[in-house]
Amino acid sequence: MILLSFLLNILILILAAVGARIHFSIEGWAMFQYYTLCSNLFLLAACAVQAWYEGGILLGRRLYVPSWVRVLKYFAVCTVTVTFFVVLFILMPMYGGLASAPWFLLKDAMLYHHLLCPVLGFLSFVFVDRAALPDRRVTLWALVPTLVYACISTTLNAVRVLDGPYPFLRVHAQPLWASVLWFALILAVAWVLAFLVWKLSLRFSAPREEPPAIPEAAAWTEDGYIKDQDGLSAYPYRTIHASGNGCGPVAAFDLRRFAGQDVRFPDVLAEMEGMHLLRVPGPTFLYVMRRYLAKYLPGFHEVSGREAALAAAEKSRMGVLRYYEEMVLHFIPYYRVEPGRFRFFNVSDAQEDFTSDWAAFAAGHLRGGSVRLIYWE
Repeated sequence: MILLSFLLNILILILAAVGARIHFSIEGWAMFQYYTLCSNLFLLAACAVQAWYEGGILLGRRLYVPSWVRVLKYFAVCTVTVTFFVVLFILMPMYGGLASAPWFLLKDAMLYHHLLCPVLGFLSFVFVDRAALPDRRVTLWALVPTLVYACISTTLNAVRVLDGPYPFLRVHAQPLWASVLWFALILAVAWVLAFLVWKLSLRFSAPREEPPAIPEAAAWTEDGYIKDQDGLSAYPYRTIHASGNGCGPVAAFDLRRFAGQDVRFPDVLAEMEGMHLLRVPGPTFLYVMRRYLAKYLPGFHEVSGREAALAAAEKSRMGVLRYYEEMVLHFIPYYRVEPGRFRFFNVSDAQEDFTSDWAAFAAGHLRGGSVRLIYWE
């Protein structure tokens, strides 16, 4: 399915670009006043980003498409679905009904932006991507692009910089109550469509593979630290098992324990999950890690880059390292046990709890990709 999704994203990207080129040849820069064009360019960008990650998977350089990319494409598909709905059920009835269908759906750029891209975008997201976004709040966030367009266009019409381009945006040609009613109606339609796309995507989402069952006892050290997230399948985090994405909370828990704080792992999971904007499958975002540590372990420093991280880590008391472990961004906690020696947790299989110097650790694990260190002196 990754190959099919990649090909469809490339196809949509090409069709949206062709439509934009035709539109520009007719309207010039004025084309950006149209919601149709903006929504299709949004879809073009979302498909390009997803195709980039899927291309990495096909080349063996990545393992998955990040959840934020799935959310981005969902938002874009919602906007072109609004375009499709408005064309069929608002604009066509205004301009002759079915007799206007060839003009609205087949003429020039409208073939691409009113028909092909919206339909292919919807089909690819629901039936090919099959991405599960369990948090219903995504349906509200999906309104933001439409709301931004409506506010900007209405304001420009109000100050007479723009005329339309749609009849319901011409605030000087209709009573205030009509403008308010149109505004509310378009947002209501946008939410209903976003909700339907969301429900269908859940209905046809691909089943998630269950992680191998490892006893929870294997996750813990004798002195109460978490050493192996693989044993945390009993704990949910961001809608999936913490054994698959729990390295962030594991690092936060271990650092708080080393600092002498009384802490429960389920509480760490719940609080860190609540700090994310959406409850969708995915790892711990860096801004959430910063926010959580600032609350419970203030006074940290942060550096990026392999050499800068190694230099700072040598002088640190404890910290959390974010780097690529087997092509996946990974958080690991550590603390100093003696001069030049540090204890590491949850690094990789067979290296769940070990002591090393930083030179040896870097040689075995910091082999490419971005490196970021949050540390306490």
